[in-house]
Amino acid sequence: MSEIDYVIPALRIEQKAIFNFADLYKLLKSWFDLHNYDFYEKEYIDSMKEGGEKSDSIKWEAERKVDDYTKFHIEVRLKLNDVEDVQLKDCIACRGVCSIKFESFLEKDYEDRWEKNFFLKFVRAVYDHYILSTKIEKYSAELRAETYDVFNQAKAFLNLRSTK
Repeated sequence: MSEIDYVIPALRIEQKAIFNFADLYKLLKSWFDLHNYDFYEKEYIDSMKEGGEKSDSIKWEAERKVDDYTKFHIEVRLKLNDVEDVQLKDCIACRGVCSIKFESFLEKDYEDRWEKNFFLKFVRAVYDHYILSTKIEKYSAELRAETYDVFNQAKAFLNLRSTK
């Protein structure tokens, strides 16, 4: 099984706001396309409350192969609560509580080449620790910068404050 190293375990944005969800989706999708990530929508849960307000929970996963051994992963969890549609001048937008959580991690040995037996697992651990350590640190710094970049893009779009 591949090994996972978390680079950013949780980075959050949360606030009550008015925003165009379609434009937010396009912004995030285009950012991942621009940075050569494969983008997947893994979950979309839509529920209605008695007062007509709706709640949504969406999970996006993006991954990019860096080399034959390492992949970058960025997961985005978007939660919308107490959402109601609002008519703006040129479009219909959403008003409600918006919460976005970003996580990123490195996946090493994603093809499970080193998982065949105990000896290969041991060799992989030694290889990771002594030979690849500087390369992994460089990859971690690159993934951290990319995660903060997409986080700041979403924050600027929503004009929100971050909370930790």
